[in-house]
Amino acid sequence: MKTKYLFLIFMILLSCDLEEVNIDPNKPKEVPLSGLLAGAEASLVYAYAADYSVKTSVFVQHISGIGGFAVNDDRYNLATSAFDGAWGKTYTNVLTELKLLDELATERSAPHYSGVARILRALAVATLTSAYGDIPYSQALNPDNLAPSYDSQESVYAAVQQLLSEGIDLLGQTSVLSPGNDDLIFKGNIDRWRAVAWTLKARYALHLSKRNPTQAATNALSYLYDGGIGGTYRGIASNEGDFEFVFGTANNQASPWYTQNAGRPGWYGMAYFFVSLLNGDPDNGVPVDPRRAAFANPMPPPAPANTYKGAKAGQPEGASNIVGTATYYGRANSPVSVVSYAESKFIELEARFILDPNDAGLQDLLEQAVTASFDKVNSPSDPFATGAKQAEYIASRAQLSGDPDDKLETIMTQKYIALFLNPEAWTDYRRTGYPQLEPAQGGSTALNPNGEIPRRFPYPNTEVLQNANVPTKESNLQEPRLWWDVAQ
Repeated sequence: MKTKYLFLIFMILLSCDLEEVNIDPNKPKEVPLSGLLAGAEASLVYAYAADYSVKTSVFVQHISGIGGFAVNDDRYNLATSAFDGAWGKTYTNVLTELKLLDELATERSAPHYSGVARILRALAVATLTSAYGDIPYSQALNPDNLAPSYDSQESVYAAVQQLLSEGIDLLGQTSVLSPGNDDLIFKGNIDRWRAVAWTLKARYALHLSKRNPTQAATNALSYLYDGGIGGTYRGIASNEGDFEFVFGTANNQASPWYTQNAGRPGWYGMAYFFVSLLNGDPDNGVPVDPRRAAFANPMPPPAPANTYKGAKAGQPEGASNIVGTATYYGRANSPVSVVSYAESKFIELEARFILDPNDAGLQDLLEQAVTASFDKVNSPSDPFATGAKQAEYIASRAQLSGDPDDKLETIMTQKYIALFLNPEAWTDYRRTGYPQLEPAQGGSTALNPNGEIPRRFPYPNTEVLQNANVPTKESNLQEPRLWWDVAQ
């Protein structure tokens, strides 16, 4: 467990009912489920934001590496050892903790803890496989097997869906013990965990849209709606149901993005492509995105007021920063958004678009999704984010028109904006080709020979050296393509 969580988890343990978890405060006799859950949640979300989000957000040009070693990230000039952290922490910290939590909860007749553990396991495993492809799964986490075999990505996705289904079923059972304040995400709200699980099932169904778009879309809608469209909606139904982890203001509790920028100031700034979307072109009738001030800070003087600038990929220069008291994701106590109501609406929107590009309900769904994003991050004090400005933006920039390719580009570009800093934006780009990004200047490197935008994480150096079962020792940022990244 990371050092930065120790104070947080320590305080949680002190607040636990010691009699309920059957431990002597001076001599613990068994591991409390509460401490395991809180620790696993913190480890998972921190890895999601720090080890996956930083690199994937550079790849999709949400942000740009403009100083220090981050310039290498921006030009895809990376070594395989740069991917050790995401791999190792997910297995060693996150999945090991969740496995223990699940096993102990089963022993103690606490299916609600098991249900949450399996939902979190599914999220962790899916994040791994969507970055690396084939991964150890069925033989993983066995301390006696230091060289587990690799499961195909196809089988891993099936396992993810199974874990989510099991989690939903377990949450429906009677439980002797249930999460409460030790659940740092939903405070034990089982209905919200179920909604997240159904939304994750839809997310991972849609990941397979390149393999079989009709089946992927049909499955996604069957998860969001009981019985499909027209049935009971069971995904995340409002911003209040978002899977977010809110960090604290103390140094050992601060959010990953704040910590990254506080420890390495000037390394990362906003990317030119993303800032251009946010800036619009007011002189020619293209309004400013109402979320601009929520995502970034304006350039300091002597730049004119409300000047937002991004750095072009591979060309480090001064750029707007995301850290500040006014930005949604850049404060010490900012949340990490993992899966949201806005995403659930975009999943439904894309799935229905795949099945019928002329579906009469698509425009309304797009407006619901964009509005959910506005409501989540905007400050009422921002003059560019008033109700009138939001309506102007939707009327100008969130309208479905043209041929199916035009509509898909609008859908995915709006989702890309709403999912700022979320690794899902990288998956969407690889699935759909949108938004249309230009590769970084100088991006042809040893690990990225064709100079194109990366499509995978290479297997980490530690795994290549220690596990003879690695599918290929020659993986790079492009090859071999992930199973779902190849059209059938």
